[in-house]
Amino acid sequence: MEMHQVRYFLAVAEHLNFTRAAERLHVAQPSLTRAIQKLEDELGGPLFRRERANTHLTELGRLMRPHLQMTLGAAEAAKRQAQSFRKRETGQLTVGACSSIAAETGVPLLARISAEIGELAVQVEIGPADLVEERLIAGDIDAALLAPVEGAADNRHPRFDLRAIAEDMFCVAFAPGHRFEASSEVVLEDLDGEPLIVRLGCRHEEAIAAAMKARSINRVTRYSSGDERWLAGFVQAGLGCILWPETTARARALPFRRLADLPLRYRVVLTTMAGRCRSPALATLVRQAKGAGLARQAEAAGAA
Repeated sequence: MEMHQVRYFLAVAEHLNFTRAAERLHVAQPSLTRAIQKLEDELGGPLFRRERANTHLTELGRLMRPHLQMTLGAAEAAKRQAQSFRKRETGQLTVGACSSIAAETGVPLLARISAEIGELAVQVEIGPADLVEERLIAGDIDAALLAPVEGAADNRHPRFDLRAIAEDMFCVAFAPGHRFEASSEVVLEDLDGEPLIVRLGCRHEEAIAAAMKARSINRVTRYSSGDERWLAGFVQAGLGCILWPETTARARALPFRRLADLPLRYRVVLTTMAGRCRSPALATLVRQAKGAGLARQAEAAGAA
């Protein structure tokens, strides 16, 4: 069954006249008649009955008409969507993000893409960094927002293509009224014996723990979660302090102090697979991420 056969059938069904249907479609009547005969052969019976000047649908024709209308409608919708896709008027993106990354870091980037692609559909999937990386390698997601630890052993996939979109300093966030409010900054020794809230699945926590162990600082962990909302709730309830990027602490409206002697920056990178075919939407995402990285470099140079 071909689409032009369906289109011809529906035109004749509307006009109940082969000549007028051919004129409307700008085709020769014999061509229209042959196409409908082929369709009748495929469907196993006549679709029209012609009685002199009176042409009408057979029972099979009436039965097939709504199905063929839906078939043509779906085909035309698919064609329109493909055209919009080529023109970057629509698209779909699935982006993974490790659970330690705050929405405030990734949303501005996605908002800039939506400004370019008006009907873009974006799905963000949150999970531990290892799982997000596995899904990116498998092709289950288009891109990933990751936060690799600076100075750590480079065991990432060789095809990972990284573009930094944000960089932040670590701080200590705490509940209002905590003793740290009286300090202008905090050092690691201040955390000796202090109850800490821990982010599950965060590689920076491992680096922080190693730094404290190297200086014989007693690291006390009481509450942990992989969900930023739970972590913020623990802190707000006064159950402990948390080492967070400053952006996250600000977004959660928690008081914080910079951790002065921890040489560890929090860097968020957009990660894609090098050599993998990119859709227009993904290409736009990568371009916007590159622009965000250049803007960040310019800001850093200006601050220096």
